[in-house]
Amino acid sequence: MFGYIRILQPELKIKEYGHYRGVYCGLCRQMGKCTGQCSRLTLRYDAAAMVCLRMAARGTQPTFTEKRCLVHPLTKAPVLDSCEETETVSCIMAALAYHKCKDDIADERGFKRLGARVSLPYFAYLRHRAKKRLPEIDTIAARGMQTFAKSEKEAGGSADIPANAFGELMGELLSHATDGEAHAVLYELGKSLGRWVYLLDAAEDYEQDAQKGRFNALHALYGSQSLTDEQRTSLDTTLTLELADAVAAADLIDFDGRDDLRAVIYNILCLGMPAQADQVLYPKKECKKCKGERGA
Repeated sequence: MFGYIRILQPELKIKEYGHYRGVYCGLCRQMGKCTGQCSRLTLRYDAAAMVCLRMAARGTQPTFTEKRCLVHPLTKAPVLDSCEETETVSCIMAALAYHKCKDDIADERGFKRLGARVSLPYFAYLRHRAKKRLPEIDTIAARGMQTFAKSEKEAGGSADIPANAFGELMGELLSHATDGEAHAVLYELGKSLGRWVYLLDAAEDYEQDAQKGRFNALHALYGSQSLTDEQRTSLDTTLTLELADAVAAADLIDFDGRDDLRAVIYNILCLGMPAQADQVLYPKKECKKCKGERGA
């Protein structure tokens, strides 16, 4: 993942933000246990959002314990207790990191390819530890990344084909080991968020990819050296529709009194992610809600 799925902190109450930070810190600790202490350096906001979504859909009541950490050694802060959601997401992130590194070796050039080759043994170690815990997640990630890579080669001038492939992968991963309504909700959420992330990342890399001759689904679609205002507006509409689908899926969740978790999830979907899209699509325009501190 790419760090786009995040909160808009100024719009959260202090208690709600503490809830989100507790999830983030709990996941950080779980990653250290599951895939090694160094894997905590790869933690992204997307992963914390995935934990929140899985807890919400599965009906998990989060519990927190006051703890210190190396980053904040002097004060205790609420930390989400170890749970199924943090373990699953830790393994998902390790599997994705490894297969993304393999993909970079195949697709990148120059220093980026060299960097991926140097990093591969490290990501292979993370994958090995994750695979020992939840081998089925690695199977889903490997199969999904192969399908995704193939979709980019066969996309032609369509951005939908690779976006759909990445969305399908994220839907399968987010809904892993769930059933019934929880599975349906998480699959649709993962699918919409995966498509959204893929398209926004393609938009952010558009000019650089066009200059260096790297594949970019949006460049294959539009053909221009940079995105025009009309293309940015069209893409903005597409991203908004994807988020509308994600919100519709989230509306099916019964939060059952978990108000802080609900506030965090809707802040991410309705405020944080649109703010990230504005920042990428309209970099010269200062979003009013983004001024000052953005995200977590």
